[in-house]
Amino acid sequence: PVKRGGWILWLYSNSLSIILIYFRVVTQTIAITKSIVVVDDEPDVVELFRDAISSYGYGVDAFTDPLVAFAHIKRNPKQYNLLITDFSMRKLNGCKLGIKVKELNDKIKVLLITAHENIECEKLNFEILNKPILIQTLIDKVNENVK
Repeated sequence: PVKRGGWILWLYSNSLSIILIYFRVVTQTIAITKSIVVVDDEPDVVELFRDAISSYGYGVDAFTDPLVAFAHIKRNPKQYNLLITDFSMRKLNGCKLGIKVKELNDKIKVLLITAHENIECEKLNFEILNKPILIQTLIDKVNENVK
């Protein structure tokens, strides 16, 4: 992100040449009371999501490796209110990660982000968001899920 005069500009381009641009005025610091885990094997997506969500006052731990993320969550599973994960990751897909995390903390909500249609995880009560996702849509979903 580029910060200038209270405005933040995020640019992201993936292999499909999708560019997301988001502007937001940062006006105050909010006490961190809710913790969120972001997992995606694309470092640019992890950085974009972490920066956007944390700018709204949430504590965010972000990972590019789902196995490292799970090991971290396992040390203190009740710390987190929300898991935001990509579906398609090499070492452990987001659906399986969500299942493993829910076994540790059944109260954690899971947002599964995917570019795929009809994924098998739909019956597990995970909220599914389709790519590409606007940052404001992501923030709205975070706010809904960590009330």
